[in-house]
Amino acid sequence: MLDALRNTILRGDALTMLKTLPANSVQCCITSPPYYNLRDYGVDGQIGLEESPVEYIAKLLTVFREVRRVLRSDGTLWVNIGDSYAGGKRGRADSGESGKFAGPPIETKDNLTPAGFKPKDLMMIPARVAIALQNDGWWLRSDIIWNKVNGMPEPVTDRPVSAHEHIFLLAKSERYFYDADAIREPLKPKTLTTYGTKHHPQGNDALGKVKSGNWGSTVETRQPRCTPDGERAGANKRNVWSVASQPYPGSHFATFPSKLIEPAVLAGTSPQACEHCGSPWRRVTVPTGHINKREPAHVPNNSSTKIDSTDWAPTRLFTDTWEPSCACANNTGKGQCIVLDPFCGAGTVPLVSLKHHRQYIGVELNAEYIELARKRLEVIQPVLWSSVR
Repeated sequence: MLDALRNTILRGDALTMLKTLPANSVQCCITSPPYYNLRDYGVDGQIGLEESPVEYIAKLLTVFREVRRVLRSDGTLWVNIGDSYAGGKRGRADSGESGKFAGPPIETKDNLTPAGFKPKDLMMIPARVAIALQNDGWWLRSDIIWNKVNGMPEPVTDRPVSAHEHIFLLAKSERYFYDADAIREPLKPKTLTTYGTKHHPQGNDALGKVKSGNWGSTVETRQPRCTPDGERAGANKRNVWSVASQPYPGSHFATFPSKLIEPAVLAGTSPQACEHCGSPWRRVTVPTGHINKREPAHVPNNSSTKIDSTDWAPTRLFTDTWEPSCACANNTGKGQCIVLDPFCGAGTVPLVSLKHHRQYIGVELNAEYIELARKRLEVIQPVLWSSVR
């Protein structure tokens, strides 16, 4: 059944469509659910125009419980969500044509301030959603800030303009697949020289001024980490991502930028998987020695220095080759990881997944958005495209 749904966008309600997917079948879910009280997509059954944040979050929880069922035990969930303010107008119509909001704000009641809030209150919707997911059994692993470098202007004079959103990284289990090496950031020039904040000189040091924490370390241990082939490994990805919003003709202007999705796709999935059980392959690692956790000093593998399990930790470097992570026989790695998006919109998650040789399953309620996604995807998926309407 799953094979028939690969590279497909299912039309329908997210909860209903997710229930048709087999359990433990996808490796990663990346999605951006409709934000609370911001937009009316003009489709029955849509999420986002509930009378209160409590109702909104309750609906999202039911959807993400199904996502958890569909995810493998080593899978991750990446949720992008923005905030909103209490009071004022309830949503705006989205035409699906102009690329911007169309028509006046839609009011459904005289009093649009939910219980428990005051007019103009920032409702902290992302935080409430994240805590609710955490309380529902998800491991909340990171709060990533999307810094919108070209954020939209706002006609406000009594607060700063909002220019960020949240992406929450959640996991189904305590142990999960995460490829940090796939999304490492370039090292800063200063790292390649002092490898730390400049401080007082310490003797005849080949690197000059170093930070105090490195005074007792050798030059070798202060050098940035290298891959086995001698290339700089780069720094771990930070949790502030500066990415410009990316408009797409025909869609609402707040589209999911491709560059925002790429780190989640690359870190949340491997380029190959077991064709039998779907386990993502893992990077091959090579041992490089040991690091003394009290006094950092490199100890070669052939050193006679005593290795105390309490004070010493082995170091390993990741390579660009891959190996099976399961015990399935005849695992050739010809399988492909699947990225799920239950609120697919104009198809950015499927598009990025295909570009990086992953597969996808999308769910979208609005037929117009499915058509937008089809037009975007047919450029790189002219034959494989299919959708359930």
